[in-house]
Amino acid sequence: MSVIFWAGVPSYSCNVVVERFPNQPGPSRRYETIQVAGRNGDLLIDTGAYDNYTQPYEVYFNANQNKTPAGARAVRAWLQSPIGYQRLEDSYDPEFYRMAYYAGPTEIENAMNLFGRLTISFVCKPQRWRKDGERPIPISKAQTLYNSLFPALPLIKVNGTAAGNLYVGSYRVQIKELNDYIMLDSELQDAYREEQNKNNIISTSAFPILEHGENAISWDGGITGIEVTPRWWTI
Repeated sequence: MSVIFWAGVPSYSCNVVVERFPNQPGPSRRYETIQVAGRNGDLLIDTGAYDNYTQPYEVYFNANQNKTPAGARAVRAWLQSPIGYQRLEDSYDPEFYRMAYYAGPTEIENAMNLFGRLTISFVCKPQRWRKDGERPIPISKAQTLYNSLFPALPLIKVNGTAAGNLYVGSYRVQIKELNDYIMLDSELQDAYREEQNKNNIISTSAFPILEHGENAISWDGGITGIEVTPRWWTI
């Protein structure tokens, strides 16, 4: 059975069935355009970002003995109780997930007061996150990490007993103090340990990015090893 997992709750929890294979939309690349007098066409400035897009699912539900209005209330509660961006998965592409929000409205066609049919339109962030990119990769010695997808912003746990330098590709992070471990979050641009901010004990021109292709990883000083949660993604 085809399933949508919305905010961790499966569609079958409210008897929703996906009626047909969903379309596979994707994001637009975000450009700024400039018109120059006397020049044909527009100048383009690549912002390096992508826009959100809409993912529709055509679904139906069987209200059983509860009738369509009660079934519709259950479907609306499933869709509209979660607030903000939530995790969206489906059984058509089980190796990936997306972050999306659902604003509605939820227009439900009533069939004989026993069934309901609707199109669910989720607004998705441009990234399709690969699930294996959520698992930390322990690294105990210098090695290369290969990224087959888009440049990724990893979460890195640096273990050690004294100051040292971490090298990821062309990126260098100087860690001035290290006792046990520190977390480096390239997405949040933040260094921390548990609830404590540790940005004051690192120095770097930029947080590490796992670029497309091979990324050489090494360290020196009192660093003893790292764990990389790569956060692989594509569109």
